[in-house]
Amino acid sequence: MTMQLSRQQRRAMQRHAVEAEQATDADRKFFERFPHRQYRMRRMGRAEISQLEAICGGSIVNEPGDAPFVLIKNIAPGVRLRAFVPGPADEDGSDAPEQGIAILWAQHAARHPAVAEKEGMLRWAAALPGGPLHDGGGR
Repeated sequence: MTMQLSRQQRRAMQRHAVEAEQATDADRKFFERFPHRQYRMRRMGRAEISQLEAICGGSIVNEPGDAPFVLIKNIAPGVRLRAFVPGPADEDGSDAPEQGIAILWAQHAARHPAVAEKEGMLRWAAALPGGPLHDGGGR
């Protein structure tokens, strides 16, 4: 599924692209440092927030005491899926245990079936010839 963005939305996405890429690069480095991990949770970066707000057309934080977080699932080496969720403003996600994040991921995927569909498509693509899971590689 592709989303049609307005010119204004595309410009906002481009304006924050470099900084947002730094956040996703930090995710890549996290999973390289901790290859036994499948999940990560962190606060959203300012650029990610700005991009998401440009797409949504307004503020993404609705409840007092909430902050925007990213749940990241490492599907295969170099293949990650992200979900944006609210979380407690007094946390940063760094202390969240792997099993706790896995439960949050499963709950989010249950509420949003498209997440599970995208995950399945990514797993399928990663298993194709040349992919990181081809011939049983990776996870």
